[in-house]
This record gives sequence, structure tokens and C-alpha cells, in this order.
Amino acid sequence: MATTNKKSTIVLSKRYFPVEVAVFEHTNGDSRPSYTVKLTRSFRRDEGSDWETTDYLSPQDLLPAARLLGDAYGAIQAKLQKAYEERREAAAETVSADVQF
Repeated sequence: MATTNKKSTIVLSKRYFPVEVAVFEHTNGDSRPSYTVKLTRSFRRDEGSDWETTDYLSPQDLLPAARLLGDAYGAIQAKLQKAYEERREAAAETVSADVQF
């Protein structure tokens, strides 16, 4: 089995209590990064218990979750736009270097 140097970094972590979103950027060598999003809700079973997290949302969590997911989408799109512009500039520099006499 081949090993890969897969690296994950957090791009965004934001909370509208009790809902939280985290966006992860995954890089694997020279390939373009990919992104995943984790949405969780914090809760306690009773006043004396520890805080836990779940992937399930209650109706009152839907609007905060939607706003957080919008923020996650915006963060991912900003990263993709920046990568696109960097590739475009690099290609333009390569073309201009080839054209010089």
C-alpha cells in the first residue's frame, strides 16, 4: 500500500452557540487542495453532565447552521479564487518569459 503525505489544516472554525462549523483543507503533494466541512451541535444531557457534541440538529439550530454553512462556503470560495488567481498569474509569467527576445 502506498503512503501519502496528506496534510489537513483548519481554514475556518466558527461558532453560533450551540452550533459550530469547521472547514478543513486537505493537501496531497502537488495536487490541488480539497475541502471538507464538519458541522456539530453542543449539548448537555442535564445540568450536571459534561458537554457533548452531535451531528443532529434541532429546529432552532437550523438558522445558525445555515449562516455558518454560508460562512464556510465563503471561506472555501475565497481559497479557491486565490488559488485560481495564483495559477493564472504563474501561467502569464511563463508566457511572458517565453515571449521575451
